[in-house]
Amino acid sequence: MSRLKNIFNKENRYKFCLAIFFISLNSFSQDQYFQQEVDYKIRVSLNDKKHELSAFEEIKYINNSVTSLSYIYFHLWPNAYKNHKTALAKQLLENGETDFYYSKPEERGYIDSLDFKVNGQTVKVEYDAEHIDICKLILNEPIRSHDTIIITTPFHVKLPDAKFSRLGHTEQAYYITQWYPKPAVFDNTGWHPMPYLNQGEFYSEFGSFDVSITVPQNYLLAATGDRIDAFEEEEFLNKKVLETEALIKANRLINQKSKFPESSPEKKTIRFMQSNVHDFAWFADKRYHVLRDKVKLPTTGRVIDTWVFFTDNEAELWKKSIEYIDDATLFYSYFIGDYPYNHVTAVDGVIAAGGGMEYPNITVIGSSGNDFTLETTIMHEVGHNWFYGIMGSNERDFPGMDEGLNSFYEMRYIQAKYPNKKLTALIGRDSTFKFLGLNKFPHKESYKLAYLIAARKNLDQPINTESSRFSKYNYGAIVYAKSAIAFDYLMSAVGNEKFDDGMRFYFDNWKFKHPSPRDLQKTLEYHCAIDMNWFVEGMIQSKEKIDYKVVKHRKLETGGHMVLVKGKGKVNGPVSMSGYKDGKLIGQVWYSGFSGKRVFEFPPSEIDKFRIDGDNTIPEINRSNNTLKIKGLFKKAEPLQLNFLAKIDDPDRTQLNYMPILGFNTYNKFMLGMAFYNYSLLQKKFEFTLAPMYAFGSNTPVGSADFQFNLTPNQSFQKVSIGARLKSFAYDFSDPDKFFLIQI
Repeated sequence: MSRLKNIFNKENRYKFCLAIFFISLNSFSQDQYFQQEVDYKIRVSLNDKKHELSAFEEIKYINNSVTSLSYIYFHLWPNAYKNHKTALAKQLLENGETDFYYSKPEERGYIDSLDFKVNGQTVKVEYDAEHIDICKLILNEPIRSHDTIIITTPFHVKLPDAKFSRLGHTEQAYYITQWYPKPAVFDNTGWHPMPYLNQGEFYSEFGSFDVSITVPQNYLLAATGDRIDAFEEEEFLNKKVLETEALIKANRLINQKSKFPESSPEKKTIRFMQSNVHDFAWFADKRYHVLRDKVKLPTTGRVIDTWVFFTDNEAELWKKSIEYIDDATLFYSYFIGDYPYNHVTAVDGVIAAGGGMEYPNITVIGSSGNDFTLETTIMHEVGHNWFYGIMGSNERDFPGMDEGLNSFYEMRYIQAKYPNKKLTALIGRDSTFKFLGLNKFPHKESYKLAYLIAARKNLDQPINTESSRFSKYNYGAIVYAKSAIAFDYLMSAVGNEKFDDGMRFYFDNWKFKHPSPRDLQKTLEYHCAIDMNWFVEGMIQSKEKIDYKVVKHRKLETGGHMVLVKGKGKVNGPVSMSGYKDGKLIGQVWYSGFSGKRVFEFPPSEIDKFRIDGDNTIPEINRSNNTLKIKGLFKKAEPLQLNFLAKIDDPDRTQLNYMPILGFNTYNKFMLGMAFYNYSLLQKKFEFTLAPMYAFGSNTPVGSADFQFNLTPNQSFQKVSIGARLKSFAYDFSDPDKFFLIQI
């Protein structure tokens, strides 16, 4: 058992509140709430020579709204791969990904052979004028409130190459996702037809799936749902598990590119069923190794299966993958709520849309490169069973509800299991690797750095921006990273216990439903007894910044302390003050947020330094103004740190970088010197370079200098810089090309 499992042996402290508490919250959280139910029966057959699917679909559509519907929007997402005019093709090109634009016709995909009928009668189908992966079924007669209709259609899918996005194949490895005709969501804000996109995921109706998949007999299948009456398949998989365990024990699993065996002439059909999900994905490969385990859930004690299916591509990394999926399932179950299905599965495969991609019960994981990346990718994607799978938010409109919250729990997982993990993990190295000073910072700083790179230049975007409107960088830096540190900040301000109880209540109240950002806000406000307007309006809905500055200190006759703090930012979030003695934390006090100046009172104690945000949980735009020493001449100055080339920004040091430089021109001849500068990964308000040199031809000192002021990012403009550049060289204007400067 891993270290993380010890967390779950403690007594579960989560208690249900009084029934009236549930009833009252439920009444205001779900006012006028409804959701449609969509139940699927699909029969599908794979042709692994032509890379095609032939299928028939029957949908039971239940109208739980108070409105009669005269039409139903459908997603036909395989058509996203059909030509260069689709929303997917345009988004890929805008993000600088040209593979699809230059693809061959045989590499693309589509869906056709559709023949929609409703209750056995043919209906009119209108295709969207802009998006060929959206259509509208015009019903022969409206479906009234609480009525049910049966929709049927055959369909054929030509599978694209998997190098473009999520659906497709790599030779005879198949990743079958977003592959069937699917009704769009109709909720209390109306219809949500949306084209398939690579950046920005999905929003689908909950229901049940009954899917029968026919493939050549020697394929291994992993899918959403439970295998039904598949005794031979269970024996086949269990045999693969024993074979894989034997290979691991004999140390015979090595990274290599494995060939595809010939497909069996015989076919098999495996049936999968699952309820309370909003999507169905399946994966097929003849080369899979298989591992299996069981996990006992912390609250109910229910035992579920965990599975991993992997190829030889990174076989050495996947040897411990079952531990990763076990720990992730336990972690999320403990902190949010028990996993409600019977299995959790991860499969190894090509994934062009990022490191991994989640589906109910199952996730596909791309190449990782090292153990830590594989583990964090698996646990992140497993976590999406909660934020996306069980609580089906509209990720296209509110990506922070899914990717953001999940990244926050990913960060907590890493802190719980690997408390000493450093930034060096980002490049697959241990904490002794000193490049750029990465070994000095905890892994948690990676989320803050990603955010600050954009925020310092005011190029960031609000968290609640629609997925498709994010820049490629900000989709990671804001949706994932800023959301993670924002919720970590909120948890620190209200207390872990209150926050965790609120999130458990959120899970219980909204599982198998479509919560909105407002529902999450109301739940946490009610449960934690806080006003979250500062958080929602400042951290989620805007790109305004937090910045608190310590101004001065006065010691009281009682032995207490008064510290003057200035709120310089526009987000008036809670702020903490920490006191230290000889580098050891004496105490920490949280205060409500403010703008302007405020005096903080600290109880009597022996303290030689005060610091705002001592545990680095506040996502401040500038942490270099947070520290004040009680004694000394330079109470706010930090020790000077000279760095060769550069290091990660450290607010506890005044950093100056240096490197040798070499130059030449026809008059001065060779010039040698040293450049001193404060440029680094994060933009500063004042940036400079001083480059003194000595010219051996003219025997004179030469060099250059430049500086610039970058105006505060709390303005409506993105970036304004004011600066100057000075140079001093003896220069031969008769041959202006014979000058160069080399930095070495």
